Amino acid sequence: MIRTALSIVALVLASALAAVEPAHGQGVGVIRVTPSGDVPLAAPPSKAVAGATSEADTVYRVMWRDLEMSGYFKMQRPESYVEKGKGVELGTFDFSAWEMIDTTVLVKTRVHGSGDPGCAPEGQRVCADLFVYYVPTQGALAVKRFRGTAESARHLGHAMANHVLLVTTGTRGHFGSRLVAVGTHTGNKEVYVLETDGQGVRPVTRNGSINLSPAWSPDGAEIAWTSYKRANPDLYVKNLATGHTRMISSVKGVNTSPAFSPDGRHLAMSRSVASDSDVFVLDAKTGSELHRLTTGGGIDVSPSYSPDGTQVALASERAGGAQVYLVSVDSGESKRVTFNGDFNIDPVISPDGKRIAFVGRSKGGFDIYVVGIDGRGMIRLTQDMSDNEDPTWSPDSRYVVFSSTRTGRSELWMSTADGRHQSQVTQGGGWTQPSWAPALE
Repeated sequence: MIRTALSIVALVLASALAAVEPAHGQGVGVIRVTPSGDVPLAAPPSKAVAGATSEADTVYRVMWRDLEMSGYFKMQRPESYVEKGKGVELGTFDFSAWEMIDTTVLVKTRVHGSGDPGCAPEGQRVCADLFVYYVPTQGALAVKRFRGTAESARHLGHAMANHVLLVTTGTRGHFGSRLVAVGTHTGNKEVYVLETDGQGVRPVTRNGSINLSPAWSPDGAEIAWTSYKRANPDLYVKNLATGHTRMISSVKGVNTSPAFSPDGRHLAMSRSVASDSDVFVLDAKTGSELHRLTTGGGIDVSPSYSPDGTQVALASERAGGAQVYLVSVDSGESKRVTFNGDFNIDPVISPDGKRIAFVGRSKGGFDIYVVGIDGRGMIRLTQDMSDNEDPTWSPDSRYVVFSSTRTGRSELWMSTADGRHQSQVTQGGGWTQPSWAPALE
């Protein structure tokens, strides 16, 4: 993050229906829900079978939260439901009860406990059944069973929410994927992995020092970050499966803002040279320097690779105030992307290669902006919401997670890429510098 480097270096119903267009895909009916309108969605509590009350409650709460955070739906509150206690299959309930409250998408779920003959008689697994209905036609969009252990009820809830998004938007959801971020609830800045709904927090570092700028390897197996545990801000990489940690860069001064290349072989990072910092490309395994991407002209920090690995977006002071540039990895030729404002930092290229999210200073503090890779079509995701920083894209380029102090404490927030819908991810304060894990198919 350039601020750190600088201090170191010196859908109403009408609109919802308009957003729904019949289509087909994945062998099931798909209604093309878009984030331009809030589609009314109802999801009554999960039916519990064979003692699965706890699992059913967890599955339901997780699925509901995911769908609410997705930004595609107007979640109709259970207290408004006319239907009470009916079944989940076609013919066991009446669609008129849902038409009465203007429901467009109806999601019904049922969870079978371990040992239930209708699921897994051997008693090792639970089953979660998902039924998605399109109320205007009274037809089923999806009927699908998910299996897992009782302990995996949260994952079942994520999987069900993702499938609802698949059959309503044509694209699978991201829920259950991971973020890595910096948290301070121990009193120190440590690195943690957590799920995209803020749950499942697990430590990556426990060194009692200052740890910053975590970044994922493209295979999701490793995390790079900067740590002061040896007094100097050095760069490390940790394998999450083995726990093995290796030092990548330890020159005196700044070693920060790492970014893996798409093939995982290289690591771009900011390293101090004299009084400034420049961007270097290292071997991701050995840390050996491959080449220097920028030279002089003010601070250059926060590299972010394009999906094809041919370009790096970075923040640079070469023209005076900090601005976003695209730099060719092969030639070093640069092109300025941002021109509005005098302090634009922390660029990150979307996984589809079409846009760049970045932080811009405004009269009210710092805000999140998105601009086309060509510098056109800039939009502002936040405004008058205190400080908003550290953007990171979802693997499908539909969402941006960032840190925000709008509640008085720094928390992680998730926004649709157009800024229309925003949800708080974490609780408790002290969360910054998120990075979204890559999609693993």
